[in-house]
Amino acid sequence: MTIALSIIILCTVIALGKLLGRCKIFGISLGVTWILFVGIVFSHFGYVLDPGLLHFVKELGLIFFVYSIGMQVGPSFFSSFRKGGVTLNLLAVLLVLCGVGVTALLIKLTGIEAPVMVGVMSGAVTNTPGLGAAQQSYADATGGDPSGIALGYAVAYPLGVVGAILSFILLKFLFSKSSLSNHSAPSSAESVDALTERIEQDALAHGRKFVHRKIIISKRKLNGKRLGSLEFEKIIGASITRIRRSGIEIMANADTILQMGDVVTVVGAEQSVAAMEKILGNSVKKLDEPNLIAFFAGIAAGCALGSIPIHFPGIPQPVKLGLAGGPLIVAILLGYFGPRFKVVTYTTTSANLMIREIGISLFLACVGLEAGTGFVDTIVNKGGLIWIAYGAIITIVPLLICGLIGRFFMKLGYNTLIGVLAGASTNPPALAFAGEQDKNSDEAAVGYATVYPLTMFLRVLCAQLMILMMV
Repeated sequence: MTIALSIIILCTVIALGKLLGRCKIFGISLGVTWILFVGIVFSHFGYVLDPGLLHFVKELGLIFFVYSIGMQVGPSFFSSFRKGGVTLNLLAVLLVLCGVGVTALLIKLTGIEAPVMVGVMSGAVTNTPGLGAAQQSYADATGGDPSGIALGYAVAYPLGVVGAILSFILLKFLFSKSSLSNHSAPSSAESVDALTERIEQDALAHGRKFVHRKIIISKRKLNGKRLGSLEFEKIIGASITRIRRSGIEIMANADTILQMGDVVTVVGAEQSVAAMEKILGNSVKKLDEPNLIAFFAGIAAGCALGSIPIHFPGIPQPVKLGLAGGPLIVAILLGYFGPRFKVVTYTTTSANLMIREIGISLFLACVGLEAGTGFVDTIVNKGGLIWIAYGAIITIVPLLICGLIGRFFMKLGYNTLIGVLAGASTNPPALAFAGEQDKNSDEAAVGYATVYPLTMFLRVLCAQLMILMMV
């Protein structure tokens, strides 16, 4: 097959998959995962790529995807463990471990091959980097064909999305209406409203016009700074109340860590807000020049780190972070520590999203083209339909268990709770549903953003460890 024809097949699969991803059924969309299913259809009818080319493009796409995720979550990775973040991350870790436990139990009870069930687990929690890590670990450990893992992922993914949303609905019915709110401190929305009202009254008392304005942080020296340490309200008379970061809007508080590229809402007198604009930068031009040196050097370092064998007692094969774990860890570390060493790692939200979308699109297209030849046979003749039921169990049971623990033992409000559960499942459609439950606050988004970095790392690691311990 010529290079031109290979590119035509690959790009057609991605284009059709993205087009179908816009379709919603009962308000739910599988999004980019449609690329996987289109690739399966193409492969089933004989449109396949050269195995060597397919493998290279798949791994390159995975690297771009996980690296861009690491760059996004890196600056806030360690700060997410402060104060209430510890409790939320503990619940997220428990959800990951529950999912692993349920998967291991199903492997023992059903006799299904461990690699296939790990693929089902990755699909059940909609975690594509986990799929990539499992496939690579299996290939490294056995030299065998990892397509069975992709088949498990493909059949479990749709119900992974739907099952999470159904679990949230069931949890809502399990709680009485009066118990859905937090019993602890006032919500961040209430605190921000009170702060805004106080600043507005102060501005009016001094005969100054009260305004609120969105400003982009473009000054390097503010990257990684804790908002409370800057004392903007005390010194300038204006305050940051909201921050939009990577498509998620969160309430600002004293412990919020600022990042370059944050779009912040500033409130105060007109003169004070103008002064804040000078301090924060508000220069889009400075943010439009990505540092490709740091990007590709980081990927090279991540691939090198992922190739180092790590020996653990009781595990016959050495563990490697691989092409999913290595770049992810390096990206997180660069995103967090880079500014301290004058390394510019920032990329605009649109640039990061472009890299991520290209990466995941290439990866899923290749996974589909690789696995499609055996998909129908697996579903019809090899018990693939029952995998869907197993995936539903892996999705729903841990969510319900951790949902009840989060509510009755950790006393979390419903919106915060389902945000945490969506983040621990690395499930964007579930986050969209959670956000629609209360459009007057961002409790769900804050919960999602707090646990997502650690969860993503654990999902990748657990998928690898399960493969190495069970094959």
